[in-house]
Amino acid sequence: MEIKSPIAQVGCTSEVLFDFVSNLENLESLLPSDQVQSFQLDGDVCQFKVAGGFDVVIKKTSEERPEFIQFSSQQGTPIRFGLTVKMESLDNGSNVQVVCDADLNPFMKMMAEKPLQKIFDGMVEKIVGRFPLG
Repeated sequence: MEIKSPIAQVGCTSEVLFDFVSNLENLESLLPSDQVQSFQLDGDVCQFKVAGGFDVVIKKTSEERPEFIQFSSQQGTPIRFGLTVKMESLDNGSNVQVVCDADLNPFMKMMAEKPLQKIFDGMVEKIVGRFPLG
């Protein structure tokens, strides 16, 4: 199952955006506080609890500057997923989108789809707030 945030335009270059998103210390500020609790960072792995009560452990697994950064779920997460933050350079800023590819059975899809969609939409909203146009 694929969950995509809307594509949003931000007022910075994709290089600046890439540097910000690739620093896991900044990830906590992008996660919606009403959907995420107990954020912990340990090197290149971060862990948090999402609304609905399950733990998420992710690690940065791949990147191509300044086009995308990929994260993958790790042991301790009840669902397997990959998370990609895509960036596209524009003349006056860049576009950003968060895409999640999750391996969910029908029951887990019912439980997890809406909270995950809110998290990814919220991440993009916070990126736009951090790097507004104009």
